Amino acid sequence: METQIKLENVSGIQKKFTVTIPAAAVTRSVEKKFLEVQKTAKLKGFRPGHVPLPLVKQFYADDVRQRVLQTLIDEGYREALKAHPLRVIGEPRVEGADEPDHLHVHDGEQFKFVAFVEIIPEVEPKDYKGLPLEKPSIEVVAEDIQVVQNRYLDRKAELVPAARAAKNGDFVDFRYEGEVETDGKWIPRESLSGDRVSELGTRELLAEFEAGILGAKAGDTVQFEVPYAADYSDAELAGKKARFSVSVREVKEKRLPEWSEEICKESGFESLADFEKITREELAAQKVQTAENSLREQLIEKLIEKNTFEVPEALVMQQLRSVVNDYTGELRRYGFNDQMIQSTIIQQLEEFKKRAQSQVRGGILLDAIGKKEKITTTPEEIEVAMKKASEDSNFPLDKLRDRFEKNPRDRLNFEYRVREDKTIRFLLDAAKIKEKK
Repeated sequence: METQIKLENVSGIQKKFTVTIPAAAVTRSVEKKFLEVQKTAKLKGFRPGHVPLPLVKQFYADDVRQRVLQTLIDEGYREALKAHPLRVIGEPRVEGADEPDHLHVHDGEQFKFVAFVEIIPEVEPKDYKGLPLEKPSIEVVAEDIQVVQNRYLDRKAELVPAARAAKNGDFVDFRYEGEVETDGKWIPRESLSGDRVSELGTRELLAEFEAGILGAKAGDTVQFEVPYAADYSDAELAGKKARFSVSVREVKEKRLPEWSEEICKESGFESLADFEKITREELAAQKVQTAENSLREQLIEKLIEKNTFEVPEALVMQQLRSVVNDYTGELRRYGFNDQMIQSTIIQQLEEFKKRAQSQVRGGILLDAIGKKEKITTTPEEIEVAMKKASEDSNFPLDKLRDRFEKNPRDRLNFEYRVREDKTIRFLLDAAKIKEKK
């Protein structure tokens, strides 16, 4: 009698295997495991590896049963996937077939278990051709050039006192003292008091705190309350309310110098004309890439709108980890410390989850469309993509090839992304694109 495998649908993204291993196979596995244990078994009065088999069975029975149990599950699950090659995500959830909370194996008895698995759903994509999309303008205008000029001028800006109300972009020098509401009383807290200079509009202050300072002038004292979110990184403030008194000492504004040939040369350009030429070329390339990214995002959004289906939670969580890791690396490059990173991620976690779910849905849809349209990649296309990846990442091409040689899974993932990009290009070519003026 062979192993019996039964497959049932739990949902569009979950399957249930019921695996029954015959008694004879269980007995063979138990006997084999006892013989393996006998080779290393140690009992007083016997040399290692020379303990009689009856004594091995007497003293090592529980250990062997646990080893056999895991072996039978592993082998049975592999047979199940061989018989039904599903696109499984993660590890299975294994239970006893008759007693969900109890898995046991006994010599001479059949062994039966169930394995619940999440799978990538089979999707029949629809309405994916001729999607209406809006392409952002790629024209470089005078305002774009001015923004770049201001970045260079900003390095030479002066801070001068402003005899007016503070607004975004100003630097405010202030003294603050804070109290926390605890059990109906306001308790001063040392960590909420101090001196600071902050640039308004840069999000370095809590939004409610910054709103309390906006509009104040030098010499003003303002009072306001700040509610802290329940998931705020400082546990002593989380879910509570603070009351602040802020004394504004000075409001300063940035004053930019006039754009000139001298500043232009100090910024690394040969002349004003050289700056204009190089800046226009760089901005044009950026706008082309921005427009391309926008079209891709719109495309995925519309595909998702027209194709609804369940997505595996395990896949979403896997993608969420990737999104958070990428964002963490970006924050570190901007000098954020661990506490600032944790606070920022907690605040945006729901948005990250939505993004991860959208990316998973989009990936599944693009894969399904690629298969339906028989979109494939050639070795030449993969080679071109590898050269571009090498140039973009400044990673030597020979080392990239070597990595793919040693890690076939990495190469498969790379080829999958190339095929996905080709599918997106196919959909964009079929879309109805209107350029935004």
